[in-house]
Amino acid sequence: MVVLPDTQLYAWKHQKTFLEQTGWIAENAKHYNIKCVLHVGDIVQNNNDQEWKIAAGAMAVLNGRVPSVMCLGNHDLGPGGNASTRETLLSKYFPVAEAEKEPTFGGVYDKEPKKLDNYYRLFEAGGRKWLVMALEFGPRNDVVRWAGEVAAKHPDRSVFLVTHAYMASKGNVRFNRNGGRSQGAAPHNYGVARHPDGFHDGEDLWQKLVKKYPNFAMVISGHVCFSALRTDKTEGGTQVHQMLCDYQQAPNGGSGYLRLMQFLPDGVTVRVEDYSPTLDQASDKPLSKFDLKLAPVTETEKQR
Repeated sequence: MVVLPDTQLYAWKHQKTFLEQTGWIAENAKHYNIKCVLHVGDIVQNNNDQEWKIAAGAMAVLNGRVPSVMCLGNHDLGPGGNASTRETLLSKYFPVAEAEKEPTFGGVYDKEPKKLDNYYRLFEAGGRKWLVMALEFGPRNDVVRWAGEVAAKHPDRSVFLVTHAYMASKGNVRFNRNGGRSQGAAPHNYGVARHPDGFHDGEDLWQKLVKKYPNFAMVISGHVCFSALRTDKTEGGTQVHQMLCDYQQAPNGGSGYLRLMQFLPDGVTVRVEDYSPTLDQASDKPLSKFDLKLAPVTETEKQR
């Protein structure tokens, strides 16, 4: 799998870099057996038609080659990308009707069947069945209800959650209300966090969703630079690796860095390395290269 960190500045000012990223993925999809592209949100900077057209054009390079999962970031919401409301142009440029045609498509949030704000894909890779789920910036109460039901209905699948603002950049901690502004760009400081339909930060998502279901295996987010990593156990005792990856503070809006996640033939080892096709070099940032161990697939999962 390949992770696209926040592309907001590429859609705004550095379109060529966005195209270099998706072009590299498309060209290497077969060689590296790339099964899915995970976009951690802030697809655009100002939530306007011009930038969404650029993003749609860059992501279209992947069509027919690699499925993608894109979550909404704060800059993808509200007038000018200010996240004061949940209005977004995502589904205008990435229609649900088109996504539904793809064989890996699983479904969308049940209360918003015409929106791609929250959805999931299903596929098999590396001897494991996967459910990759994208949740909006600061997911609403009922969205978290739906996400839990989706995880519960697929106990035979390892769940990979993609959401925008989950991990803080310092101390490898999840965003939480108690951290306040000291965490920097804390998600609860945006307008949508005060709406009556609810708002979940990283700690909320861990407590109310991820740790409750033993099939959650990984979480990845963006929002703040550059990288963070922590591992915790669900109530069922399974490990969940939680990562942050965002390069927007690097030169030229991010220098084109991608996160490459190689799932090795042993079925448990995941080799992570950040690489830029723009620079043709690996990152030297802390936590830009490491290995993870997934829980082995159980016999019950193999039989389902």
